[in-house]
Amino acid sequence: MRVDPAGFDLAVRDGETVFEAALRAQARWPTICFGQARCTACAVRVLDGYENLGPILDEERNVVRQITNRRRGWPMRDTRLACRLTVTGDITVEKRAARPPAVSDGQEQVRD
Repeated sequence: MRVDPAGFDLAVRDGETVFEAALRAQARWPTICFGQARCTACAVRVLDGYENLGPILDEERNVVRQITNRRRGWPMRDTRLACRLTVTGDITVEKRAARPPAVSDGQEQVRD
């Protein structure tokens, strides 16, 4: 999957959430509740690949409704929680505060 605007790729394994993949890769991904679907800090805006999104369950749907009510311009269809989002193929998301893992010399590393 692609994460913009930071411009890095993140490998998401079968059954793994986007947030779990980011933690595994040691990418910087905002969170307060660490995957409990409460804080909304991990929310992403889906830009491409809708056909490859895992199903949205009731718990996530309720939180997404709250997000879209607060953030005008974030349609329900485009908004998902990274801590609940699984994927079945390539997608592109917008997550402004996400950053790829840093390498030891201070340069950012791209993961695929």
